[in-house]
Amino acid sequence: MTDSSPAKTVLVCRNKTCSAQGSAKVLAAFEAGAPEGVAVKRSGCIGQCGSGPMVLVEPEKTWYSQVQPGDVSEIVSRHLVGDRPVMRKLYPLFHPKETSIKGWLIVSGILLGLLLLMFGMLFGQTVYF
Repeated sequence: MTDSSPAKTVLVCRNKTCSAQGSAKVLAAFEAGAPEGVAVKRSGCIGQCGSGPMVLVEPEKTWYSQVQPGDVSEIVSRHLVGDRPVMRKLYPLFHPKETSIKGWLIVSGILLGLLLLMFGMLFGQTVYF
C-alpha cells in the first residue's frame, strides 16, 4: 500500500487582503515551480492580514510573510528541496529572530543587575548605634 499524501503542503493565502497584495502571482509561481511531492493549495484567510501575501508550509508550520513572486524560487530551492527555511522571509510573530531573543536576555540581565545594585545600596547600609 502506498501513501499518496504529499511530503509538504504550501498554503498561499488568497483572501481579500493578501489578494490585494499580490498573492495570485505568488500562488502561480509556486504552482509552476513546486517540486514533485509538494502540494500547492490556495487557502482562505490564515489570520495575519496586513503582513501578506502569507505563505504557510506544512507539516513543519513555517510561516512566510510579504512573499513576492521573486521570492518563490528561493523558498522552493532552499526550503522545499533543501529543508532550510529562508530566514529573511520568516514571519517574525511565529519565528522570532535569535538575535532579538539574545538582545532581550542581555537587556533583562542588565536591568536585573541594576535593580539588585540599587536594592543593595538602599538597604545594605551598615547602621551604627
